Amino acid sequence: MFDLIAIPFGWFMRTVYQLVDSYGISIILFTLLLKLITLPSSYKTQVNQARIALLNPRMEKIRKSFANNPAKLQEEQSRLYREEGINPSAGCLSNLVTMVVLLGVYQVVMRPITYIFRMKDEAATALSLLSTWLTENHITEKYLQSRPELIILKYVKSNPEIFSSIEGFTDTLQGFKNTFLGFDLGAQPSLSPAEWNGNALLLAMIPILSGVLQLVLTIITQRHTKKNNPNVQGMGAMTAMLYTMPLMSVWIGFSVPAGVGFYWLVNSLLSLVTTLSLYAFLSPARVAVINEKEKQKQLAKGPSWTQRMMEASAQYANEQQNGSAASRGNGNRTRYSDGDDGMSRKERSEYERKLIEAARRRAAEKYGETLSDSDDDNETSS
Repeated sequence: MFDLIAIPFGWFMRTVYQLVDSYGISIILFTLLLKLITLPSSYKTQVNQARIALLNPRMEKIRKSFANNPAKLQEEQSRLYREEGINPSAGCLSNLVTMVVLLGVYQVVMRPITYIFRMKDEAATALSLLSTWLTENHITEKYLQSRPELIILKYVKSNPEIFSSIEGFTDTLQGFKNTFLGFDLGAQPSLSPAEWNGNALLLAMIPILSGVLQLVLTIITQRHTKKNNPNVQGMGAMTAMLYTMPLMSVWIGFSVPAGVGFYWLVNSLLSLVTTLSLYAFLSPARVAVINEKEKQKQLAKGPSWTQRMMEASAQYANEQQNGSAASRGNGNRTRYSDGDDGMSRKERSEYERKLIEAARRRAAEKYGETLSDSDDDNETSS
């Protein structure tokens, strides 16, 4: 699975490296290209959030009206989103892409011989030779198993004779400049290096600066959200997690090679610039115009799959709650949720099936669709 992500990244990094002859600049250009590719997704996410913010006054009324009826609250919220042509789950793709890219970058940085130089078989042979040499010389390499190719690169430059039996191996790798501003992007940052010098200081600053930029971005994003939605309540655990993530990134940055942290640093900087630019571009007047265009476009397309599922779920929950209320009004039955409503297990299963089937039929009729007999049969058989 990692190969599917890392191979194209490695190909691109190799191409850029051949042009600029600098691993650090390759990472910068690589990150910039990815930002440009994901910019449309980021734009859609910001537009969606801005459109949802326009609904806050109406959404607040719904929350107050149905504060004691969660099922009805969910149904009304789904209805409002549908009427305005808004998909509340839009924008999740951007976060997913970020995580996938990070995994790809991690693999490329950890295994440059495989993904940048395309010498996977030679790397395996080199590891065997290096392990034998280290054993014979009673030398222990702490990270030989977790990051073997970075250790191989280290010994290619210091002890090239170890790999002399692999034709062209040392000649290819000795010219590899995996540095930027003088520090090794294959090295691991540390707060307790063997010696504090310029190189150690630069390495330590990578995860720290990355964490600071992410914290600044989080603060700006939260303030912008609060400004657009002054009635929003504190999200507790979610807010704590948002402010904890920058600290986690610092900890991770000190646990992986500097190249991964350097990518994270550049990505954080570009994310900050992109976010501020989009905030400035999406003024209230422009958002109002965009909202009307997007509303008509989405209504013409019809509700998304997510919206349909949310609405069907809300209808089912509302009917189940109404069914429970009816049961409570019947002196011969106790609450449905109590597990003793006077029904047998088979009766209860049939009752729930009919509720789901009725909700699905209403949703289908609402959107001009029909449920085939096979759908009913599948529902019944399940």
